[in-house]
Amino acid sequence: MVGKIENPAVPVTKRANGHYQVTIGYGGRTYRKTSRLWTYADAKSYERTWLATFRDKAFGRKPRKLIADAIERWLVDHVPRLRSERVTKRHCNLLMPYVTGRALEDAAVVWAEIKAAEIGKAPATTNHKGRILRQVTRMAWQEWGWLDRPAPIRLLPETPRECFLTLAEVDRLIAACVNPKVGEYILLAAYTGIRRGHLLRVTSADVRDDFIRLDRSGKTQTLQLVPLHPRVREVAKRLPLGIGDRQLREGWADAKTKAGIECRWHDLRHTCASWLVQAGVPIFTVSQLLGHSSVSVTQRYAHHAPADLVAAVSKLK
Repeated sequence: MVGKIENPAVPVTKRANGHYQVTIGYGGRTYRKTSRLWTYADAKSYERTWLATFRDKAFGRKPRKLIADAIERWLVDHVPRLRSERVTKRHCNLLMPYVTGRALEDAAVVWAEIKAAEIGKAPATTNHKGRILRQVTRMAWQEWGWLDRPAPIRLLPETPRECFLTLAEVDRLIAACVNPKVGEYILLAAYTGIRRGHLLRVTSADVRDDFIRLDRSGKTQTLQLVPLHPRVREVAKRLPLGIGDRQLREGWADAKTKAGIECRWHDLRHTCASWLVQAGVPIFTVSQLLGHSSVSVTQRYAHHAPADLVAAVSKLK
């Protein structure tokens, strides 16, 4: 035996901030773990699994790793390199109630329980949790040596959410805006394809020679020049328009209801791409205009140019 477990009389306590804490003594040291997401039952479940892990160590057995341990290591080792770090951490917080105290080998079972518990939710919402489970078990297998094989996690099928608006529909949305500044941002988004968050940061200083010069704080981390259509040049020169993200979101939601059009703000970016492809702009050029990381990302819009595909095939001899 390599160590002695000294479990305190009250191993699960509630801290002053309302979070539950698990305390275990092993090998002359005291170990504590707390989570703001735990209920008392979650903390007790974690305590039982943690005690089993220490018993394995005490008897020289290979300890069972927890899913929570894998997620914690993944958040430290891998997630800070992602551009979507903040969003990924939020998805991890939503996953934690399902995995508290669960062994890494049980990841596939946990995924089945998540799918059963979230029937009625959008598949994409549930799949965020599945992707994290799949990623951490893969790393536990390939890089950390915690698993003999990755968990067989099959994601739910997702219905493509892209919505491509017509010019008439965009004009209807703009006409439905109570605040004309919301309508001007809608117009800019449809004719430039710039993401909402980035569009709100653009100022008139970024507009030069009928181009918007996007800085390096965007998703692709590269300088991007976006040419301005004549219909939006005067609007661009007045940026920012004096409304914030909350006002824009509320105005957008109100305009959609009044216009009777169901879509997302990001669909304005998809719409810009589809208009370009329908106008005969090559996919590679569309990729550059939208600032995609690769042409493969832009290929989703290729079906908007069937005439170009027919013309290309007709050149074969």
